[in-house]
Amino acid sequence: MRIWYDPADGRILYTLSCAADLPGEYIGTDLTAEVLGDLTGWAVIGGELVRTSLEPLRQVARVALTAAITRARAGLITALPGQDMIYLAKEAEARAWVGATDPDLAAFPLLSAETGITAPDPDQLAQLWLNMADLWRSAAAGLEALRLSTQGAIAAAESPEDITAAIATLTPQET
Repeated sequence: MRIWYDPADGRILYTLSCAADLPGEYIGTDLTAEVLGDLTGWAVIGGELVRTSLEPLRQVARVALTAAITRARAGLITALPGQDMIYLAKEAEARAWVGATDPDLAAFPLLSAETGITAPDPDQLAQLWLNMADLWRSAAAGLEALRLSTQGAIAAAESPEDITAAIATLTPQET
């Protein structure tokens, strides 16, 4: 591949993979367009191709991280509009039910509606909802720690290899 550049500042102007003689300064490289990626992160300095910024690679890594966390979360939740609000309301009702002395089931509409379907009685249903809320928090905490630590590693990266290593911390099921 040939890389044409502005000799005044080394900025890459365009690349060409076929054999063509075009005017201007260029260098040859064995790197592919895929490896080069966003050309704004490169320049030709002293006749050599040099990476001048990791920001384009960081941006690609951030997108990959967001996609991986989105997929991981999607595997743990019901993706219906408003479902998260229903789960929060169920947890609140369950906490109120468990904390109440001689509760009236009619005062707990979500528990009342689901008793006999998911669990045989409101006590078991409330405990089930509380257990599920605890499981979600535990999973969410792990994913949030992974997201934040990977985000930090991407930001702190000093080389393309560091960025690759940061993304490699995502497990195969999350990538």
